[in-house]
Amino acid sequence: MVFVGRDTELAALGEAYAHAREGSSATVLLGGEAGVGKTRLLAEFAAPLAGQAWLLSGDCPQVGADGLAFAPFTAMLRRLLRELGTRRFLRLLPRGEPGELGRLLPLLGRPAGDGDPALTRARLFEEILTLFESLAEERPLVIVAEDVHGSDRSSRELLDFLIRNQQAAAAFLLVVTYRSDHLHRTHPLRPVLAEWDRRAWTTRMELGRLGRDEVVRQLRGLLGGEPAPEVIEDVFRRSEGNPLFVEALSDRAGAPVPASIRDLLITPLDRLPRETRRVVQAAVAGGARVGHALLRTVTGLDDAGLTDALRPAVSANLLLIEDEVYAFRHSLIQEVLYDDVLPGERGDLHVRYAEALEASPELAPLGRAAYESALHWHAAGRRPAKTLAAARRAAAEAAASLAYAEQLHMLLRVLELWDQVPDPAASKAGVLDEAVRAAIAAGENATAVRLVDTALAAEPDPARAGWLLAHRGELRHLLGVPGDLDDLREAARLTPDGHPVRATVLNLLANRLLTVPLEEEGRVTAREALEAARATGDAKAEVIATVNLTYARARAGDLDAQLPHLKDAQATARRIGDRGALLHACRCEADVLQGTGRYAEAAEAARQGLAAATRSGLARTAGPIHAGNLAEALIALGRWDEAAEIVEHALRVTPTPSLRAYLMVLAGTIALARGDLAAAENVVTHAREVFTRGTSYAQDHLLLVRLEVDLRKAQGRGADAARLVEEALSGAGTSPRYLWPVLEAGASLPVPLLPEIAAALPVIGPVQEAHRLACTAETGRPDLWPCVAAAWEELCQPYPRALALLRAAEHAAGTGDRSAASSQLTSASREAGRLRAEPLSARIERLARLARIPPRRAGRERPGRGARVRPHATRAGRAAPARRRPYQPADRRGAVHLGQDGGCAREQHPRQAGRTQPRPSRHGRPPARVDLAAQPGRS
Repeated sequence: MVFVGRDTELAALGEAYAHAREGSSATVLLGGEAGVGKTRLLAEFAAPLAGQAWLLSGDCPQVGADGLAFAPFTAMLRRLLRELGTRRFLRLLPRGEPGELGRLLPLLGRPAGDGDPALTRARLFEEILTLFESLAEERPLVIVAEDVHGSDRSSRELLDFLIRNQQAAAAFLLVVTYRSDHLHRTHPLRPVLAEWDRRAWTTRMELGRLGRDEVVRQLRGLLGGEPAPEVIEDVFRRSEGNPLFVEALSDRAGAPVPASIRDLLITPLDRLPRETRRVVQAAVAGGARVGHALLRTVTGLDDAGLTDALRPAVSANLLLIEDEVYAFRHSLIQEVLYDDVLPGERGDLHVRYAEALEASPELAPLGRAAYESALHWHAAGRRPAKTLAAARRAAAEAAASLAYAEQLHMLLRVLELWDQVPDPAASKAGVLDEAVRAAIAAGENATAVRLVDTALAAEPDPARAGWLLAHRGELRHLLGVPGDLDDLREAARLTPDGHPVRATVLNLLANRLLTVPLEEEGRVTAREALEAARATGDAKAEVIATVNLTYARARAGDLDAQLPHLKDAQATARRIGDRGALLHACRCEADVLQGTGRYAEAAEAARQGLAAATRSGLARTAGPIHAGNLAEALIALGRWDEAAEIVEHALRVTPTPSLRAYLMVLAGTIALARGDLAAAENVVTHAREVFTRGTSYAQDHLLLVRLEVDLRKAQGRGADAARLVEEALSGAGTSPRYLWPVLEAGASLPVPLLPEIAAALPVIGPVQEAHRLACTAETGRPDLWPCVAAAWEELCQPYPRALALLRAAEHAAGTGDRSAASSQLTSASREAGRLRAEPLSARIERLARLARIPPRRAGRERPGRGARVRPHATRAGRAAPARRRPYQPADRRGAVHLGQDGGCAREQHPRQAGRTQPRPSRHGRPPARVDLAAQPGRS
C-alpha cells in the first residue's frame, strides 16, 4: 500500500518514542476502521528504528469468534527468545529463571505446581513487565499490540497491567491498535479503552479516511502514473477515502462494482486459479494466520503442492508469509472471505482442522492445540461429544497457562453441552465448582455469583453449600451488593466441624467482621477458626487465624502483648511459603501500630510488607496497600512530601477502586492542609462515589468524612459540615479509632448528638485520648489547648500540634497572657512553615496581627525538595521522570526515623525516646531509608 496522508500521525508516534527514549513512558492508542492504514503507519514509523531500538510486535488473531489467550505476547516473546537464544533471554529475567513465563514459552520449561491462581497470575504479569524493563534499560523499547479489538480477556488484562504500571517502570513505548468500526456498544474493549485513555501518559489517535488529494497521490503510486479523471472520480466516490479500498478499486475502475465493500475485498480471489481459491478458502477457516503444516494437513496437499497453490495468492498480496505461517494481508479480508464460504463447507473445514490438531498437536503453537481444537469443534457446530471433550482439555490447558478468562469460557461451553452429552469422566457439580474458581480468578465476579446460584439451586450437601456461600459472600462484598455477611455467617453455620474448609470459611468471616468492624463477633470467630485449623492440621489457615485473632486483640488495646504473636505468624508464613499470610500479617502489624500512635514503627512494618511483596514478585499488585500504610504513618509524622511521593507512585499502578480512593483521600488530606481546595474537592467527589457503592467500612467511610468536614469548614460551609458529622454519627457504629477524628472535627459545629456520643465512646490508646482532649477543649474548656498540643507532641504529630498551639494562643491572647501567646504562635509558625501548610500559616499571621503579638518565626523550608501532592493524574503536561523501580521515590534521602529534622517533628521531641506503650519507642540505629521496592496491606 502506498503511504500518503499520515504525516501528523507519524510525527505524533515519533514524539511519543522520543519521550520514551528520554525516560518517560508513553502509550499510544491507535484506532481506525478496517483498511484505514494502521499497520502501514506503524511500518513507516518502525522502519528507521531497526537496529537502534527493540521492536516487539504481536497481533490478536481470532479463530471463529474467539481470540487466543495471550496471543500477542506469546508471539512477541517467542520471536524474542528465538532472536536472543535461551541463555541471554534468561539473563533478562529475575534470578535468571523462567518462572511463570514457562507457561507461555514451554521451551523454557513449565513451572512445577500451580499455587494460588491470583498470585501465580500476578507473578506472570510482573515477570513480563520485568523482562520489558530489562530490555528498555539496554536500548529503547517499542511494544506493538495489533488488532486488540479481537483480543482475548487475558491479553487485555495484561495490557491493562502494563499501561497502569508504565510510570513506575523503566520507560518504553506501547502502541495498541484496534478497529474502531468493530467496537459496538457492548464490545468489551470499549470501557477498557476509555480507562486507558484517562492516563496522563496515554495518547489516543484515530486514523481518518483520506481526502481527495491524498487518494490521488495514492493512485499515482499504485498505477505508476497519473490516473485518468474518471478513475479518480470513480475510486474516490466508492472507496470514500479508505486506503485499503482505494487499493482494491485501483485496477477495477470502470468495471461493474459489487454492491458492497465486502464484495470488493473478495474480488482479488475471483482472479486466482481454481486450486488457489480452494486452498485460500480452506485457509480462511483457520483464522487470520494459519501454519503451513496445519494447512497442508487440512488440504491434503504435499509441501510442493501447497506452495504452488498459494503462490498466486501471495503474488496478488492477498496472503503474506511470516516464517512458517500464512497471514492474510488484512484480517478484514479473512473475515469477508470466511463469510463467503457456504455453511456446510465451513463446518467441514472446521472439523478437518479440529481432527488435524487432535491427531498432531504439534501443528499448533506450543501449548495451544487443545484450545484451538475446541474453537474449531465449536465453530463446526457438530459432534457435541467431541466439542465437550475438547473444551474440557482446553480448559485445563488454559488454567495451566493462567489464562483464567479463557478457562472459564471453555468451562461454560462444557456446561452448555452437559445435558446433551454428559461427561462420564467428571460430575456437573465438579465442573461448576471449577468454573466458579475460574470466574473468581478471572475477575468475572458477576458470572461467578450466577454459577454459585446455579450450584446452590441443586441443593448440594451442607459442606459444599458452605464452600459456595463463602465464595458468594466474598463476591458480594467485591461487587458492593448486600448479603455478604449473611452468606459468610450461613457458610460458617453449614460447614461441619472437622471439614477441611471450615477454618478457611471462618477466616473469611472473621476478616470481614473485623473490617466492618464488629469486634466481639470477629474475635470469637477468629478464635473458632484457629481451633478448626489446628484440629485439621491446616497450617496456612492457622497462620491467617492467628493473625486475625492477634489483630483483634491488639486493636482492643493489648498491643505490646500481641506484637510478638504477629512476628511469630510472619516467621511461620515465611517457613511454610505462604506469601498471602505473610503480607496479611505485615499489613495487620502496620495497622495496629498506626492506630496506637507508634508511627515510626508502623512505617517500618509497612516497609517490611513492601519488601515481602517484592520478594514474592507482587510489588505492583500487592504493593499499594502497604504503600498506603506507609504514607499514612509518614503523614502523621509530618513527612508530607515523602508521603505524597509514595501515594503518587502507588496510584500509578492503579490499584482496586476502594484502595485507589483510600490513597486519594491520603493525598487529599495533604492537599487540603496546604490550601489546594480544588484538589481536595476532586478527591472527595471520587471517593464518595466509590465508598457508597456497597457495605460501608469505618476505615474508609469515616476517613473520608473527616476530610470532607474539614474541606466544608475551609470553604465556609459550616452547615454542610455539621450535616456530614451528624450523618456519620447516626450510622457510625462502634469504631473509636475512626470516629474520634470525626468527633474532633465536628466539635466546633452545632451537632446535637456529638456530646452524648463523645461521652460514651471508648478511648483506646494515646491517639484517641488526644482526640478526646481536643473535643473537650473545643466544647468549653479552652484552657486545655496546651494539654492537647502536648499530647500531639508526645505522639510526634506536628500538624495537629500546630493547630492546638494556635488555639492555645487564641485563648492566651484573650486572657491577656501575651508571653504565652507569643511562644505558642512561634512554635506553631515553625511547624506550619516546615509543613508548607499555608492556610494554617495565614491563620497564625492573622492572629498575630490582631493581637499585636509578632511571633518569632522560624525560616520556612522552600517547596523545592518535596513531591507535589497529586490526588489523581491530570492530562495537562507530561513530566519526564527518571527510570525507577516500583514505589522507589525520586529522592531517597527521606527516612522513616526519629531524628535529623528535629526528632519526630521538631527539636524538642527526644522525649519520644525509650518509651513503652502507649508512647512510641525510638530505635537506636541510623535512619532507615524509604525504599518502596516492596509491598500490600490495610484492614
